[in-house]
Amino acid sequence: MSFLRQLAQRVGLGEDMRKAEEFVSRRALLFGGLSSLAAMSPSRTQAAPRPDAGRFLIDRLTFGWTQQEQLLADTLGYHGYLEYQLNPSSIDDSATDARIAPYYFLNYDPASLKGFQSPVYIMHQCIESTVVRSVYSKRQLFEKMVEFWNDHFSVESGKSHIPWLFPVWLRDTIRANAMTTFPQLLAATAQSAVMMFYLDNETSIGGNPNENYARELMELHSLGVDAGYSQGDIEELARILTGWGVDHYGNPETITWNFIFHPNWHDDTAKTFLGVNFPAGGGMNDGVMALDILATHPATAHFISKKLCRKFWSYDPPQSLVDAVAATYMATGGDIKSMLRTLFTTLDPASATPKHKRPYHFAVSAMRSTGAELSPVAWSSGTELEARLLSAGHLPFNHGPPDGYPDRLEAWAGLMLPRWNMAAELMNNGITHLNVNIATFLQGATTGTAVADRIDQALFGNLMPSNEKSVILGYLGANPNSTTSAEAVALALSAPSYQWY
Repeated sequence: MSFLRQLAQRVGLGEDMRKAEEFVSRRALLFGGLSSLAAMSPSRTQAAPRPDAGRFLIDRLTFGWTQQEQLLADTLGYHGYLEYQLNPSSIDDSATDARIAPYYFLNYDPASLKGFQSPVYIMHQCIESTVVRSVYSKRQLFEKMVEFWNDHFSVESGKSHIPWLFPVWLRDTIRANAMTTFPQLLAATAQSAVMMFYLDNETSIGGNPNENYARELMELHSLGVDAGYSQGDIEELARILTGWGVDHYGNPETITWNFIFHPNWHDDTAKTFLGVNFPAGGGMNDGVMALDILATHPATAHFISKKLCRKFWSYDPPQSLVDAVAATYMATGGDIKSMLRTLFTTLDPASATPKHKRPYHFAVSAMRSTGAELSPVAWSSGTELEARLLSAGHLPFNHGPPDGYPDRLEAWAGLMLPRWNMAAELMNNGITHLNVNIATFLQGATTGTAVADRIDQALFGNLMPSNEKSVILGYLGANPNSTTSAEAVALALSAPSYQWY
């Protein structure tokens, strides 16, 4: 009987076995048996037993539970740990800053970045530095918010001049405003060269306005598609935003590649937007007024609040929680920290249902829980790690449509094979510049029982389901060697319960 079939029997699956054996490689058979079957039947999968409130908070606020994070949460308590993560500027993250230092493009201004012939090296530094921060930063909630806003204001990094300018977008627009207020963040994105290029507003001119940015600004960035506005509102907003563009015309020696308002391109006649009259002659202030209307609209408060609740609470958050977060938005002017505080202190965490890790989350959590060491590669057109994330469908900043990577179970539950391969290659040290020291991970465990206990402790916080741990024990045998132990860790990373948080 094959190993996969043994695993299938142990986790209670039958007919799905045949489908699995049709496409699963020998490596996947070895390392992915547990999750392969569960992935094809996501409704059958189960997360590890629900933890206490502190564990829930770690799972939601970070890119992956670790023993160190649990110790910190235990020390600070639920509310103390929440406040700790809500104030990232008070957290010493100098060790992560040192890891980021080799990625020098992150510090360049737009004109300097445009001086490089090929932007692929620039984007590589953006991606790799983001992975480094996700894995090692102590400011985990801040990094999760950066991910959230990058999805919310998603831009295609390969379009037009964007790959050259992406470090500026990441640094000055998203990271600078990730935990300020939503109106401030919305305004920053609207006055970003990257957004102007991505949604074609940089060519929008009076008499020939481009509606792309106006439409996405309302549908995806603020009100939401069901807010009841009209096509006429979109057209009026497009007129309002004429002249908002990028300083990239004229003498190449003097252009800045920053956002600019072209007064002569602006439709300066009177307009009406969402029932508000805009007198003629408003100039750039037309756009400022429109953004303020959008940012303070109750529909925006609910739209943003519901997305936050889906991200941090559950796929289908209780309406009472969404309403509470939206009320905080309206009361605080869209203060992001206040909304998060309401989100995590309104309901009992035990009422939240588990979420499925997206591929990037899975990869980062695996690196965090195994103590993986990611060496810097400053100059590259793309590393093996980036290739693995791309094959898993979740390479940062690589989503073409403006709606961002999905945060839905059905979008990711069937894409499991790249995860198993990534887990196997991680523990086999098969990804260049990414290393796991199995001896350090095992901390002296040598017998099968001790190794299984160590895996349970480091990856699951001693919450690994008994049926999965039984499979790991059976694979290890009584006296595993280092190779067998590493394979067992990879197998555990592929287990159904590790795919959830």
